[in-house]
Amino acid sequence: MEEITIEHPFTQPFLNQFLLAPSLLPFTDEELKKLDTDLSKYEVLFLNPDIEKNLINNNELLASFAISKAENSKLTLLEAQNVYDFVISNKDYTFIHEKLQNRERLTQKDHDKLEFFNIAKVFREVNKNPIDINDVTPAYIKDLHKQLAQGLDIFKDYLLDFDVYKSGQWRDNDNIRVSTYKPTPYTEIEKSVKELLDWVKKNHTLTAVGIFHTALYALHPFCNGNKRVSRVLEHIFLRSLGVNAKNLYSMSYYYHKEKKRYIKYLLFSLEKRSLNHFVGFFQEALVLSILGVLKTSLEVKRDEFINNQELDDITKTILKPLTKQHEVQFKNLYKEVNRKYARQTFVNYLEKATTEGVITRRGEGRAVYYSLNRIFREEQQLHALLDFVKPKLSFIPDEIKLS
Repeated sequence: MEEITIEHPFTQPFLNQFLLAPSLLPFTDEELKKLDTDLSKYEVLFLNPDIEKNLINNNELLASFAISKAENSKLTLLEAQNVYDFVISNKDYTFIHEKLQNRERLTQKDHDKLEFFNIAKVFREVNKNPIDINDVTPAYIKDLHKQLAQGLDIFKDYLLDFDVYKSGQWRDNDNIRVSTYKPTPYTEIEKSVKELLDWVKKNHTLTAVGIFHTALYALHPFCNGNKRVSRVLEHIFLRSLGVNAKNLYSMSYYYHKEKKRYIKYLLFSLEKRSLNHFVGFFQEALVLSILGVLKTSLEVKRDEFINNQELDDITKTILKPLTKQHEVQFKNLYKEVNRKYARQTFVNYLEKATTEGVITRRGEGRAVYYSLNRIFREEQQLHALLDFVKPKLSFIPDEIKLS
């Protein structure tokens, strides 16, 4: 049986209960760094400037939206976009003050809008003015919480079961529970946060950032808002390492898409006092977010290929599912158009596109598949990365596997 080395990275009485088994993590730090470096090289050499600009513009909004969703926000993406417009125009978000002046009752949606405004404003600021990890102190973390929670405690008088934030203050009681998990005594928060910061500055690696995220949430230093503080600090530390330098992807958005698993692995790490559960998920999120950039680029280039063909609009619409997947079975292509066309008419459009060399057909009978008649660089790179990643991860989303 393989001998597994167990580490206890921390010394503070509460944190020292947490163990780490590095050999059981899916990736080494060198492998993670190489994936991000390879993405940077691809971005310089091959990424369409329009795609890059779109990724950067969307990422800030989506990352902020994802962080707010971690706090069970009911905000839609369209509503978030409307609030985000205030952030990018540097306008003050005064609607809460105006409603109070008019003696209107504040609602959950009002809370969610203000919460998102705070998150998006902070996220935009740390992207515009990157922070070195050595400048992050316990006082900085408290100030970060203050900015993220600004004005939210007013809702305690309007919403049932409202958990106060006590903006910018360490937790001052031991009443907090995360499921069955009881975090560190509040009297130990300050010195535990200091040790955690000292440790991540000394061990400034990608994996260490995942450990920091897990351990900070384990401490639960604030009455409310701990997940958003952990995610923003994770982003700051990764950028300080030079990772995701162009801000092309968001791990927080991956956490949002896999929210149930995000919470599950975070709770596993807390309840079992094992950092491995969430750090492994952190590595998964980083790797699959990198693959997601290639997937997005591939989809755009497939779409451009279809639109540049001398085809009628109906045929182009029929072929749109081939932007998302390399190969699609006939019945699934037909399902995508919601049977707007007679089956034979649909077949005729496909045969025309096949004859003109736009798509290729494989198989017979019910097992007929279609794909675009073009080899894309991104497709080759994505498949090569998937071959490397698949043996290491127990989960890969279908949207990436089927690319």
